Amino acid sequence: MDPLDKKRSANIISRALREYLRLLQDRPIVTKAATNAVVAGLGNIISQILAPDQSTAGKINWRSVFAYTSFGFFVNGPLIHHFYIFLEKAFPRDKPGAALKRVLFDRLVFAPPLLLLFLYYASIIEGVGNKGAVKRIKDTYWMILRLNWTVWSLIQYVNINYIPLKYRTLFGNFFALIWMIFISIKRRQATK
Repeated sequence: MDPLDKKRSANIISRALREYLRLLQDRPIVTKAATNAVVAGLGNIISQILAPDQSTAGKINWRSVFAYTSFGFFVNGPLIHHFYIFLEKAFPRDKPGAALKRVLFDRLVFAPPLLLLFLYYASIIEGVGNKGAVKRIKDTYWMILRLNWTVWSLIQYVNINYIPLKYRTLFGNFFALIWMIFISIKRRQATK
């Protein structure tokens, strides 16, 4: 690559990052919702490529992509934003044991119903109806929740206790891309 092209590319990336940080400051909820939606949708698309759905002959199921994306935008992004603010107030850093209490609250009180809501919502939007959603939840919830506790506990400990508040959703989204791919594959395997 020509040095001038490298410089242009670096400038574009630098400008995009500055604009993203500005939006994160000026419009945090919408920015976090949009980021979460993109990550969730992208994770679902990648999972469909890695583990093709036989019922769609390996084609992308856009209804599933929409389910993940819309949950990210309308539920997860805004909810996570407010949840992190709540944690700051409920468990102030200067109180004894705050770091552990934050993680335990996140892992044991917040994560289980959020995962349940996600699994139900995604199933309904994907068109399987209430009975199908309940069956999918019965087939996958405990396995995914246990893995969530295993995988996300360390990530959330770092995120909640060391990442600045305004960057927590972004930090989590980095790892969520991999997690969304995993959940999508596990949910698809459960429907076979």
